Amino acid sequence: MRQNIFILTAWLCSTTICLSPLPASATDSAEQSITFVGGGYGHGIGMSQYGALGRSEAGHTYDQILSFYYDGTVLSDVEAFGDGTTDFAEGADDIDVLLSVRTQVAVSTPLEQVGSWELEVTAGGQPVGTITSPLDATWDSGAGRWIAMNADRDLCDGISACENAPLELAMSGEEHVVLEQWANGPNIGKYRGGKIILHPAAVNGPKGTLPSRCGGGNSFCVIHGDLDLQEYLYGVSEIPFSWPEEALKAQVVAARSYAVSRVLARNASSWPEPFDLYDSVSDQKYSGWDEDNYPGGWTDCADGTTWCAAVDATDDLIVDYEGEVAETFYSASNGGATAEPPDVWAGGTTRPYLLAKEDLFDSGDHNPNYSIRERTYTISQVSAWLNSYTPPSPIPSDQLHVGTVQSILIDGPPSGRVSFAPITIVGSDKTVTVTGRVSGGQIIDDGPYGFRFYAAIKEGCQATPGCDPLISTNFKIASFFDVHPDQYFYEPVTWMAGSNITTGVSPTLFAPDDYVTRGQLATFLWRFKDRPSSALPSPFVDVAIDAFYAMSVAWMAETGITTGTTASTFSPNGFVTRGQAAAFLWRFAGSPDSTVVNTFDDVENGRYYTNAVRWMVQWEITTGTSPITFDPEDSLTRGQIATFLWRLAGQPDAFHPDSTLPSFMRT
Repeated sequence: MRQNIFILTAWLCSTTICLSPLPASATDSAEQSITFVGGGYGHGIGMSQYGALGRSEAGHTYDQILSFYYDGTVLSDVEAFGDGTTDFAEGADDIDVLLSVRTQVAVSTPLEQVGSWELEVTAGGQPVGTITSPLDATWDSGAGRWIAMNADRDLCDGISACENAPLELAMSGEEHVVLEQWANGPNIGKYRGGKIILHPAAVNGPKGTLPSRCGGGNSFCVIHGDLDLQEYLYGVSEIPFSWPEEALKAQVVAARSYAVSRVLARNASSWPEPFDLYDSVSDQKYSGWDEDNYPGGWTDCADGTTWCAAVDATDDLIVDYEGEVAETFYSASNGGATAEPPDVWAGGTTRPYLLAKEDLFDSGDHNPNYSIRERTYTISQVSAWLNSYTPPSPIPSDQLHVGTVQSILIDGPPSGRVSFAPITIVGSDKTVTVTGRVSGGQIIDDGPYGFRFYAAIKEGCQATPGCDPLISTNFKIASFFDVHPDQYFYEPVTWMAGSNITTGVSPTLFAPDDYVTRGQLATFLWRFKDRPSSALPSPFVDVAIDAFYAMSVAWMAETGITTGTTASTFSPNGFVTRGQAAAFLWRFAGSPDSTVVNTFDDVENGRYYTNAVRWMVQWEITTGTSPITFDPEDSLTRGQIATFLWRLAGQPDAFHPDSTLPSFMRT
């Protein structure tokens, strides 16, 4: 199974699902519930912008931020990556950005430049005229020419250069333009430097083919072009410019790297378009010049805005992975874990520098997109929603009609995103793994498609009065019906279930308040240690050869973790005392020395568990039942032993130096 497994109710045997009837106490499924736990929005691949904010506030530098989100990368000079088509050196005016597709556009004068504004107009590279007042341009597809109205005069009237060619308006470094959908109409945006390029849909692009993204008929692309890379970056507006300097620098370098990687990829392909980049989330948000972002004006960024300073401070730097420009994807928030491309995009290609891992700095009050969002629904609700959901044709209409839900197994990635994760639903009527992605009335992928499970639950909830629906496919399921996120053992039990250390006492229950038996604890430790084999059978007469704990107890006896309750008995059904559990865990870790001398008033010197309890205190595996008591003779609950194991899994230094660490360590 790939990475983490989040188990709702699955009864697992190795890597297969073993079905078992619900116990009598669990047959009233309407009284039971499923808790979904989700994070924030965003695709989560690469850098989290709010994660970068959190890291910068914690003192991380921009290069440290980038190295976390893009594993194994270094910073390099962008000038080394020109490809003969595009030069990324400062001053090389090679970047063209699509702003909009229109049938009419007005190029107007900013109020502050009335009387000093002058633009050179060319068509097909030939001069058409100079304007000092707004120009209203339309493309006449029937005549194959521009109509360029300036002060009641068509600049293109009788000009052959205006036929079957782009129209361009060049600005000097001091001039700004306002683009409107029509004269005195709604703004497209405000821009400075370079050119405004109007490219008709019927005119070939730079590679000699018709563009596919400039519309059709009278449509044309509105492009801000002839920009160098720095000028382009001055106009990128992905994050608030009030954020700390290191977060801004990280965003600048990520934006520069992403832009360069996109341009290089499109140059190397049959890209037919007359532009290099989109101005939207299709690539990254480009706003040009906007007084809201640059209240003092934008002439060479002389107002000293922090964004411009970050662009200048990281001049020419890109993210380099083994000599290639990294595709530095980023999003606003990742919900607490980064994702790999196949977790988010159908057919996404893995990249060695885009790894799925926990991102603690994405969460917190600084991120309005993130909070632990819990949604709890009854089993009867979830069952009804699945049974009433009809997927798009040609998926069988009853694919999710499983009867009463008994278990759900999500083989999901660390990010928690279930879009393309295998989801198996066990119901009273049938068991189904959700598959089949549909587009245009056709199944285009027969593989796992967890998104449909999310859609069924969300749509069912939305149709239920007072129900709060799931917010995204970034979610996990509480491990068992009786384990919920507000309980201290929730994370430990979830870790145990995800590591297949526990399968619960039934397909639906973990029984956290029940006492743990000696046979159960032996099994937990054995699974935690990666299920080692034993050369000898169990030496105890009360351990049947076919008992689920037989191999576990034999291994514990062989390694000296247990000597039994007598020389010939193990008492597998007896409850584990807190003192016994301490001794088992300590021996499991290799019986390391402890620097703690005194612990609790009820832990006497010379007892079999004395050193074990002191070791547990040293490594914060236990805090006792009170500040002065450990209660070594009391029985231990399943929730408590889960917590002990989880804490030990987070303390590799708690093991003896000669011990081999289990593979399910959390750090």
